[in-house]
Amino acid sequence: MNDIEDILRANKARIDQLEVPDELEARLRDALTRKHASSFKGRVRIYVAAMIVTLVMLTSNYDVIAFYGKQLLGYEQIMNGTLQQLNELGKGQTIGKSHTFNNGVSLTLDYVMLDENQFLLFYTIKDPSGFVEDYDLLSYMSVKGFWGEYRHSSSEGKINVDKTQIKYISSFAPPFPFERNLSFRFGLYEQGKLESGQIDFSLNRNTAMGHSLKSNLNQLIQVDETEIMIDSILASPTKTVIKGSFQSIFGLVKDHLSGERFRPSSFEIKLIANGNEIAVQGGGMTTDLKGMKFNSDFDALPLDLKQLQIELVSFGADHDVNENFKLKTTQRNQVLEISNQRVEVHEISQTKAETLITVSSEESLIITKLYLMIDGVKVSLEETINDNYDKLIDGSIIHKRTLRFLGAGENLELFVQRMTYAKNYNKIIDVRVK
Repeated sequence: MNDIEDILRANKARIDQLEVPDELEARLRDALTRKHASSFKGRVRIYVAAMIVTLVMLTSNYDVIAFYGKQLLGYEQIMNGTLQQLNELGKGQTIGKSHTFNNGVSLTLDYVMLDENQFLLFYTIKDPSGFVEDYDLLSYMSVKGFWGEYRHSSSEGKINVDKTQIKYISSFAPPFPFERNLSFRFGLYEQGKLESGQIDFSLNRNTAMGHSLKSNLNQLIQVDETEIMIDSILASPTKTVIKGSFQSIFGLVKDHLSGERFRPSSFEIKLIANGNEIAVQGGGMTTDLKGMKFNSDFDALPLDLKQLQIELVSFGADHDVNENFKLKTTQRNQVLEISNQRVEVHEISQTKAETLITVSSEESLIITKLYLMIDGVKVSLEETINDNYDKLIDGSIIHKRTLRFLGAGENLELFVQRMTYAKNYNKIIDVRVK
């Protein structure tokens, strides 16, 4: 133990005699500086690596980011399934431009979609005061381009709970292919004054969609007194449109000269794809110098289209008749053939003040204008009473009602001036899909 203590004391004495070199402090400081710099460079390398990884992720997922950036918020309840799918695919063009009227009401054009059938505008109308539904901007809307002005055909909107905002989707005729710079024009009518507004935007044709099927059909279907021409079908990503005509200009002139007018009143066609009926979206009829034309709008066709058919279900029209039919006051269940339509007179009863005639016919038949000749005197229909509809075993429906005329007499004639009726045809046209 004493030897160990002697050794320790000797080593302590040598340490106490050591002197620190003058350059040691400088060396230590230099070493510490190099260590700090190395640590900083390491952190920089980590940050750069992280940025590179982020850029790689952003680049590889650019389409996904763009996809989420194009989602239309707030339009979910007014988009049909087809538009929702197109939205999810990022179809269309973001606009994001606004116009504010003097009273604080604003309109923002959020988005547009274009294909060969229609030009869809997605826009928001806001009124901070909570009376947004009081303003009718739809009556003054159009899209103006260099080559023409494109009409508004239909709109669908959804108002929020506090009535400060309405989201609209409006359909316009598609602009001509050369159009690029467009103006969305609208107006606000308030206190007897119209304040105009517009939003100018450039149409990105790269976002436009074409068509999936386009065919000139030129198929004639004979219906009663006329022919229906199914002219064409155009299917695009947003909808499918069938166009045709009821009567040419020559038919209109012929009816005018003969005094017999033909006016379609009801028209039902179905579009059947792969055995399934396509949902109806709307339609309309127009009469101009080219004749009487129609269009029927349906939802978009399925992508895996294998079979396509157009079915004429029924057709109804208002016809000029202008015929007299003698009635026997004592005979029950008299049958009248009016324009090849069966009308049964079940009973005739009279008092000094009135004549009641009970008749029945097929459900769609309506005598739109008729008179009763009582002993040579023309009497107008006073009213129709006791309307009843009876369904027969075969599924057909019979409409029974009583016609009331003022006055009574021995010689009765029913003068039918005009009558409307429809017929079922169920005729099918096969459309070539390939």
